[in-house]
Amino acid sequence: MSQNLVNNRSELAPQEIPEMSLVRFLPAWFHAIADYAVGALLVVAALVVGGTGLAVATGVTVGVVVLTVSMLTKYPLGVKKVLPFTLHSVGDYLAVALLFVAPFALGFNDSDTGLTALYIAVGVAVLAVSLITNYQYSDAAAVQPVVQAAPPTKSARKTATRPLVADRSARAKA
Repeated sequence: MSQNLVNNRSELAPQEIPEMSLVRFLPAWFHAIADYAVGALLVVAALVVGGTGLAVATGVTVGVVVLTVSMLTKYPLGVKKVLPFTLHSVGDYLAVALLFVAPFALGFNDSDTGLTALYIAVGVAVLAVSLITNYQYSDAAAVQPVVQAAPPTKSARKTATRPLVADRSARAKA
């Protein structure tokens, strides 16, 4: 019985992946802009503000990883588009955890209070964006144009209502 359960779980379709947001409010293109802004902010702020080696390394490392994952994600501003957006969401939550925990785990929360506050604030922002993002973005759906069929002409309506008959004698009677 447990083998059936394992097999059934492995056969889940991509759209059946559990949702990682509370509400699907934020579109993928806005999430992408926020990702690039967060990555750039973390790198630039860490280098400009400076501080202990671990404090700067945390900002640069998390920022570069956020930028790299963003470039590899299948969403509007993705460059290579190899990571599913739903998998990207896992990276968002991992970045939040790292930004919250790193200052305390690495011991720079007392010496680099400015960067600590920034990392926690950015972590809160990333968490908020992640909780309201619509992760069901599809590149194919975004690219395909919507084509509307023209209303049928009079001759098309006549043809559609006539019975299809194989021989001419029956067609003449119709």
